[in-house]
Amino acid sequence: MGRVLTSSMVALAALMALPVATGSALAAESAPGWTLDRVVVVMRHGVRPPTKADPLPQAMAPAPWPTWDVNWGELSHHGEKAVALLGTFDRASYAPLLGTGCPTIHAVADTDQRTVRTAEVYVATLLPGCTVSVEHKGQSESDPLFQPFESGSTLLSPEQTLAAAKGVLPRGGALALDRDLAPQWAMIDRILQCHAAACIAAKPTALSAGEGKVKLAGALGLGGSFSETLALEYADGKPMSEVGWGRASRAQITSLLMLHAQEFAVTARPAAIARAGSARLLGDVATALASPQAPAFSLFVGHDGNLALIGGALGLHWHAAQFAPDDPPPGGALIFERWHNAAGRYRLTVRFRAQSLDEMRNLTPSGPKSVQTLPFAACSETNDCDAEGLRKALSPQ
Repeated sequence: MGRVLTSSMVALAALMALPVATGSALAAESAPGWTLDRVVVVMRHGVRPPTKADPLPQAMAPAPWPTWDVNWGELSHHGEKAVALLGTFDRASYAPLLGTGCPTIHAVADTDQRTVRTAEVYVATLLPGCTVSVEHKGQSESDPLFQPFESGSTLLSPEQTLAAAKGVLPRGGALALDRDLAPQWAMIDRILQCHAAACIAAKPTALSAGEGKVKLAGALGLGGSFSETLALEYADGKPMSEVGWGRASRAQITSLLMLHAQEFAVTARPAAIARAGSARLLGDVATALASPQAPAFSLFVGHDGNLALIGGALGLHWHAAQFAPDDPPPGGALIFERWHNAAGRYRLTVRFRAQSLDEMRNLTPSGPKSVQTLPFAACSETNDCDAEGLRKALSPQ
């Protein structure tokens, strides 16, 4: 079954009543003679609850987890408002490209409610007053564009996958990694108020591979999930008495998010895994940038893993405020800009745009510091290219 279309008429009055964000005026960064004519946004969905009722094994949690206003794994109502601010911010940033009226844009999302709803809210505030269709497959389907290792994928053999993951571990392997991360394990165990075998420090990290992807057991897998859960509770605006059962500060959450980033460093960023996992999505990004038939603005809404895979494949690194380096925040996006000159040559600028934890929590409009320009040599100021060069620049090497 192919993708279906859902329409979002931007009547979202509550969202539109939010404070207006100030755009970053990115077009002003153009060198003389160069004009921005194409933008592709690859974005993670917004704030959600955990994907299941127990983010950690029951024996590890000291008390019931906080309640949420939506089902497990769905975009929260607070998360909708944070996403709306991102749409407003990007609208201001790319107003000269989007123009007035209702321009045609291409919007694609994964099948989960959180990705589809994120795309709907984002385009609703990107193009206020317009009707935009979001393309996605049915909820019962797996979309290989966003889930490249699902459905028994054979992109890589288990042996190749495991070798790629182990290749990025420190000398001494998982044992050395756990030793290096001992302060983080101790911080988690203090928040959990755990005892002996129930503590995360008592669960050694172990790696395995199957269905083309790395599987983590033990401390790193549990710690990465727990750090993200704390971040989501905080970003959703929950009372601090509910964030880590009242025992986690924002500074501690930021410190622990290095575990979430480390999880992706092992499971998604190793070169062989990243190339295989991002090839299809990067192919669509390249088409959106290079095809004469593509609209001026395209959107792909997926998951943190999609951003990590692309980052690993293209050698891109970012650091969002109040997150760990290379951690993909909720609503965070890689933005690919195509610039052209009178000779028909192109330059490609890659940016990372994200809200801080406090901006999500307090629904504070973002400013120019929310956007980072990432080093990317291909089709750059010193190496412009043609349409084929654009495609090659986005082809995982």
